[in-house]
Amino acid sequence: GHWVGCEHFDGVTSLRKGISQSCNAYFCNVLNKVLNQSGANNTTASYLNWKKEVNMFGFGIKLDVDLPNEKKGLVPAPARYDRIYGKNHWRANTIISMAIGQGELLATPLQMANIECTIANRGFYYRPHLIKAIGDKDVIKPEFKEKINVGIDANYFEPVIDGMQDVVDHGTADASKIPGIVMCGKTGTVQNSRGKNHSVFVAFAPRDNPKIAIAVIVENAGYGASWAAPIASFIVEKYLKDSITRRPSGINPKRYMDADLMSSMPLSKPKTYNKQLPGDSSKKYPADSNHKSIKSDTSRKKPAALKLAAVQSKRKPDE
Repeated sequence: GHWVGCEHFDGVTSLRKGISQSCNAYFCNVLNKVLNQSGANNTTASYLNWKKEVNMFGFGIKLDVDLPNEKKGLVPAPARYDRIYGKNHWRANTIISMAIGQGELLATPLQMANIECTIANRGFYYRPHLIKAIGDKDVIKPEFKEKINVGIDANYFEPVIDGMQDVVDHGTADASKIPGIVMCGKTGTVQNSRGKNHSVFVAFAPRDNPKIAIAVIVENAGYGASWAAPIASFIVEKYLKDSITRRPSGINPKRYMDADLMSSMPLSKPKTYNKQLPGDSSKKYPADSNHKSIKSDTSRKKPAALKLAAVQSKRKPDE
């Protein structure tokens, strides 16, 4: 089995407290129950139901924003786990890290902000669009007002929102509380094997009649409460009040405006590869080298890109 823990001990925990205290064990326990609800021998069926619901929230699909080359992230198909572990040889505990947004689960910042819109709206979102300017006429085209429902009753969102408000009021992001604004949010810390962890915070505000949803990611900055949450709170306050004030906790906006995290980021080493050449088979060349392999045209193989395209065409999009 897998051991999952937190940096705090909460005992028996509710959804509201699980969110406010960012309890890994709580969410892993929930995913375990969801994937085992059809029985231990039918994990695939339960996973497909779970995956369908996650896709409804905009994860693992394109949101069709007004930009080319949009990434859809990844919510893996069961076939991926069948290839890795063998058919019917994986269970909830095999992929338990998915419960806290790790493992194979991938999401874009836009998707993370969009799910905040969905929670703020109690079960629906509008397809995101880029805005160049807002004119004088208060007219919105019908195609921009289409509600995309996620199929969950609005009442079920209230305990989640309660927990997200607690995050800011007296939870992991309490230092980023904004005077006069009820902000609901969630901190996140993305593990990074090549350096310091990434700081993440998602939020919407105000709680009632919300006006803004946001996702902030600060690379190599540590805990979500340390950098992403304060920055998000400044953006929210500026948007709603057109001003930025010092937090009661003592957080000073100037510190974040003047910060330099780039200088502490690890530098990537240049990639090299081995080029096999007659009489000099051990010599290495930089990845961007113009040195060409000496072979006759008749012995050349088909371009690798064509081979890759052929392989990719047989794969399902979410595998």
